[in-house]
Amino acid sequence: MTAADLALDAQATVAECPIWDPGRQGLWWVDIPAGRVHCFSPSTGEDVSFVAGEAVGAVATRRDGGLLLATATGIVGCAADGSGRRVLHEVDTDPPGGRFNDGKTDPWGRFWAGTLVSGARGAGALYRLDPDGTLRTMVTGVSVSNGLGWSPDGRTFYYADSPTGGVDAFDHDAETGALGNRRRLVDIDRGRPDGLSVDAEGFLWVALWEGWAVQRFSPAGRLVMTIEIPARKVTSCAFGGPDLGTLYVTTARVGLSEAELREQPHAGGIFAVAAGVRGQPPGVCA
Repeated sequence: MTAADLALDAQATVAECPIWDPGRQGLWWVDIPAGRVHCFSPSTGEDVSFVAGEAVGAVATRRDGGLLLATATGIVGCAADGSGRRVLHEVDTDPPGGRFNDGKTDPWGRFWAGTLVSGARGAGALYRLDPDGTLRTMVTGVSVSNGLGWSPDGRTFYYADSPTGGVDAFDHDAETGALGNRRRLVDIDRGRPDGLSVDAEGFLWVALWEGWAVQRFSPAGRLVMTIEIPARKVTSCAFGGPDLGTLYVTTARVGLSEAELREQPHAGGIFAVAAGVRGQPPGVCA
């Protein structure tokens, strides 16, 4: 059985959006309600962070060494230490009061991020920020925008709107970023789908909120592996390490009782799995 080892006992409320940074050899991640952006060095065990001043759903790296943040305000650009923050696009939800949630950069430099509105089903959307700064609406009627990924050949986009209970696939045009032909690929019967990652073989790794696990699915949607995680609320996963052979898994402790925290003391931590397969190189925003 493939084991999950504790890499960082972060005690985060909701650790999310792990992104590997090859230049820094570190893992960026966010604690959403704390509004804190972290960078963890697995080789040294050091974890440094800055406060963004608002809830942060996702972080992405930029070619100039800075960051993009998907926040309660909108999409924000800043330096790697959090300084020089500038709102590039404000969040726009109906009803108002929503925020950005999970996000990821595709291999072509486009940043994708989606929104949610607490208590309002179908009020969010998925957006794409192009290298020229244009923000485009890609999917509407979203409840809780979560996992995103692309097949190695760029022809398929994968997406999880968590309350739907599954992962959908779209036809994807790598040249333009256009989407079409949405269909259900995977139905989750163990918790709900949260963040996801696609490995170099084209298989999907899906984090299971309330499911105590990460599951690996074939491109055809067949379950091939389950990795148990010692935390009930598994939020996301990303490949990292010098050879992209380690799967880093983020978790949450929000809403857990004192008894539950005694049972899962490392909830809110980051776990590492020797996946036996490599991930795809992480995308970088233009």
